[in-house]
Amino acid sequence: MDLIQKIPLKLVPFFTERHRYKVAYGGRGSGKTVTVAQILLLLAYAFKLRILCTREIQKTIRESVHQVLCDEIARLKLEDFFIIKNDSIVGLNGSEFIFSGIRSMDVAKLKSLHGVHIAWVEEAQVVSDKSWSVLIPTIRAEHPKFGASEIWATFNPELDTDPTYIRLVENPPPDSYVTKINHTDNPFFPEILEQERKYLQDTDKSHSKAIYLHTWEGRCLPAVAGAIFANEVAQLFENSRVRPLDYDSSGLVYGVMDLGWGVMSLILVQRFASTVQIIGYYEYTHTTYEQMTRELEALPYRWGKMFMPHDASHKDPKYGKSHFDVMEELGWNTEQIPQIGVENYISLGRDMFQNLYISDGDDCRGLIHCLRRWKRQIPATTDHPGAPMKDEFSHGSEAYCYTAVVADSLVNDNAIIDNPYKGFESGYAA
Repeated sequence: MDLIQKIPLKLVPFFTERHRYKVAYGGRGSGKTVTVAQILLLLAYAFKLRILCTREIQKTIRESVHQVLCDEIARLKLEDFFIIKNDSIVGLNGSEFIFSGIRSMDVAKLKSLHGVHIAWVEEAQVVSDKSWSVLIPTIRAEHPKFGASEIWATFNPELDTDPTYIRLVENPPPDSYVTKINHTDNPFFPEILEQERKYLQDTDKSHSKAIYLHTWEGRCLPAVAGAIFANEVAQLFENSRVRPLDYDSSGLVYGVMDLGWGVMSLILVQRFASTVQIIGYYEYTHTTYEQMTRELEALPYRWGKMFMPHDASHKDPKYGKSHFDVMEELGWNTEQIPQIGVENYISLGRDMFQNLYISDGDDCRGLIHCLRRWKRQIPATTDHPGAPMKDEFSHGSEAYCYTAVVADSLVNDNAIIDNPYKGFESGYAA
């Protein structure tokens, strides 16, 4: 009872209730990490439990919550019960805390997790879908007194398109306790953090104070800090230009592609006057153009050109044909995207945000995720932003920039359908 009186009310169910998933997310100063550490220590004191403390990447024990647990052992005066080792913590009743990064788990480690009763995933906002799919099935031990195994997650959310946010907040699994907790929920929020909070509130110059709201109110960011298009994406959402968009049959649909090693990105876009409307986005992995064409031909669109980057002109030595050759044989009208240099691509992409609308459907979720996360390399030797990174977010972002390059070519020059003046054409013939 003493513990319950000393922790934020929103975290009491972590101690008093049993759920398969327990999730606490929010801003800084809420007491999430420290409180969860306290609760786990007391549960390990009361029951013989095997507790996994994990995160996406943990290269050393210093990157884990090992030190947090050590501090709370001292605070709770449990030094005589818990034996602190370099890479684990063991209780006199046989309870054990183990520490490991999810991404580094091999087959042997996965097998050892079958006896885990609680898995605590800290900084869960960066855990990938692949890592969740590895972790969740292995946490399935049954304790005779404690009950079924549980998965706990604590994090400050980053983007609402992140796998963890979608999995645990937007679409929580059955038997979940999910709570948003901020500094206002912490009865012991320290004065020194209150000073920091007020300072950031007064000095935050980000769009609509996005950094402050993320740091202290636990809101998702419009884009990650340092993203190339961070401000533009923020304005896109603030101006409600990510919205439901349907195909407009009065205009053509154009494709804009980016090619990579085994990965191909495709943006489907329409243009009316100065307005650019992105209605679809696809990422293909090890997919042939024939397969892609079959999928696209099933859509009820009137097609314009398919724009492809300059490297599509390279011929495959195995077939003696370029990407353009293959696409044209499949019936596409292709055109090469002009080479103007990466910084010019980015500049045009930045300008296009002013007239841009993007569908908020699932088809474009991947593109928005790329635009929110595309960043520049920052060499350790200079600490200054350099060229854009080549990663899983670059394909979609580069295809977006290519769209800006060819935007003026996205014309609707088909004959007018159902022309009401058609009957008068002969009277005005030369």
